[in-house]
Amino acid sequence: MREIGLFCGTFNPIHMGHLLIAECSRDQFNLDKVLFVTSPEPPHRKIGLLPGEDRHKLVQAAVASNSNFEASRLELERPGPSYTVDTVKQVLAQEKNTRVNLIIGGDNLPFLKDWHNSDQLLSLCRLLVVPRLRYLSDVQAANANLNSNYSPDVVQTITQSQPTQSQQARQDLQHAGADLCIVDFPGIAISASNIRKRVSLGKTVLYMVPPEVAKIIQNRGFYKDNATVPK
Repeated sequence: MREIGLFCGTFNPIHMGHLLIAECSRDQFNLDKVLFVTSPEPPHRKIGLLPGEDRHKLVQAAVASNSNFEASRLELERPGPSYTVDTVKQVLAQEKNTRVNLIIGGDNLPFLKDWHNSDQLLSLCRLLVVPRLRYLSDVQAANANLNSNYSPDVVQTITQSQPTQSQQARQDLQHAGADLCIVDFPGIAISASNIRKRVSLGKTVLYMVPPEVAKIIQNRGFYKDNATVPK
């Protein structure tokens, strides 16, 4: 059986954190390939969001040098509302004798039950959950308590020492029979929102995004007027 990773997102823009998540997932779970599925434009996220075709070109540029990665247009080409369960079913229809491994952030777990046809979704794929670090709140708490600066490793330790909503959701899903695994991911503090802000301020984002992506962003003038945009 082939193992296919499915990584869906707006990728606004795709960055090194996305690529590292995909590579850690591929390596840990022996995935044959990872599909980066560019999501269309959600109606509630118009501000600061590049058109789908532009975001997809950035994804294509980012993954071109890795034969294990593939930029997918599945959701861009599908008419009507775009639901993850439909994307999973489409991949299963196209890739015979395959298991789909849906890569999601741990912060999505508490809301997974509200996704469209979530029960069917969970029955069709394995979840590969990427832990997320709560940098700001944990660093502030650590500094307040010990008056010092903390590295990401220490912040991760602090975060994992307390039960979180995501951890509870993970336990609930596992008890419900969901096939769920945790990705061993060395969390890095790179976010698309910070990249957009840096570009708007004229700061470099090279190596926060791949060189090919940085070049397109600069040449096309993407995010120049996005000093304050949604995540």
